[in-house]
Amino acid sequence: MPLFPDGECTRCPALAANRQRIVRGYGDPQARLMIVGEAPGYLGADRTGVPFTGDRSGRRVQKLLIALGMSEETDPAVETPRLRGVWLTNVVRCNPPGNRNPTPAEVANCALFLCAEMEAIKPKVVATLGNFAARWAFGELLGQEPPAGVRALHGQTWRAGDVTLLCLVHPARASNAQIAVAEQVLRSLLAG
Repeated sequence: MPLFPDGECTRCPALAANRQRIVRGYGDPQARLMIVGEAPGYLGADRTGVPFTGDRSGRRVQKLLIALGMSEETDPAVETPRLRGVWLTNVVRCNPPGNRNPTPAEVANCALFLCAEMEAIKPKVVATLGNFAARWAFGELLGQEPPAGVRALHGQTWRAGDVTLLCLVHPARASNAQIAVAEQVLRSLLAG
């Protein structure tokens, strides 16, 4: 049973018509780290039902979690990984048609679910993957727009009350060097 049931949501008709399934957050409900992406990928989470699984981006995130000791798996291709200390979610819960960017209305429609996850999980670190997730987190946690695009913000942190916000390039577009920076910064943040 999902931690945050939302039935068969139809708030966004285009997303409801396009999706294979609603992709809810997944992971350890006592997580210190929450990873927030943009939307379920059509080859990945829209098919598997688990954020950041089933496609190249998912394998890159899972490989990072294995390296950080936050997954009990050894294979980043596992589609229902056993995770500890991490919660995976997205700004929107359904794959947009054509894998396009979500609209502002779609982001607003899903915001209540993401805010409920934040309230229940109470993460110490929120790592955003990509511009849409960074924009959501800056607005929700800091009440402002990001000061630059995510490429310029990659690896930087901000304090928002009890939460540390970390901005990262989306794994679909991240270089190996950027993934290494993500691992280094996350190791440092989670060690404290």
